[in-house]
Amino acid sequence: MKLRDKVVVITGSAGGVGEACAERFTAEGAKVVVTDIDSDGVERVSSAIDSVGLAVDITVEDNVRAVADLARRTYGQVDIWFSNAGYVGPGQRGEIPENAVWDLTWQLHVMAHVYAVREVLPAMLARGDGYLLQTASVVALAFHPDKAAYSVTKHGALALAEWLAAAYRPKGIKVSCFCPGPMLTPMLANDLPADHPILKTAATPDQVADRLVRAIDAERFLIVDSALGLDALTAKATDYEQWIVDSTTLPKIVD
Repeated sequence: MKLRDKVVVITGSAGGVGEACAERFTAEGAKVVVTDIDSDGVERVSSAIDSVGLAVDITVEDNVRAVADLARRTYGQVDIWFSNAGYVGPGQRGEIPENAVWDLTWQLHVMAHVYAVREVLPAMLARGDGYLLQTASVVALAFHPDKAAYSVTKHGALALAEWLAAAYRPKGIKVSCFCPGPMLTPMLANDLPADHPILKTAATPDQVADRLVRAIDAERFLIVDSALGLDALTAKATDYEQWIVDSTTLPKIVD
């Protein structure tokens, strides 16, 4: 799908990868609606791209509906909904976090995607065209040894995208799941020491935005930017039991 003249909603677009995508998609000719929980960031990014935005918590279904309504009032029906917002959260190896962490990660990484699909899919089906793009993580293809809730809910995001693709691609709906490796975002920088080697190889937000433009054009389901995830899939398929054993020594993976 070409981005020119498409109406695109990007969640988590007040900074990092979401902001870079808002700028790059706009440069490609898309009409981008900005949304994030960060009100100052929403105002800054929407002004920079000469568009509209709404600062809301998208773990609330009514708020997702409000964002979709803003897009429709301003530009028309949503062509692409990019569920990009995410949260790593606290955690240590072998720790099962408190309910509040499970609740937040489930609502943000899975249910916010569900709410978006409920809101925009009917109109997409009616015209036989539309794009659902969801960010999971390389963790969805492997796991994060320090963060149980993050790992489980990112697997859930991938599973949802797989189901949507199987159910709706035959009806003209494009579905992609972005499973990135480490990215140079505030989320990563805040979680690692300044001299961590991952920071030297992680992709910049602008590099990620370029990659996503190409992937949307190709309409690929699985979008990866690291060998980590594909290596994990290969290892599971080759010897699942050994992969479990080897995974006990996995280094920390953060996107």
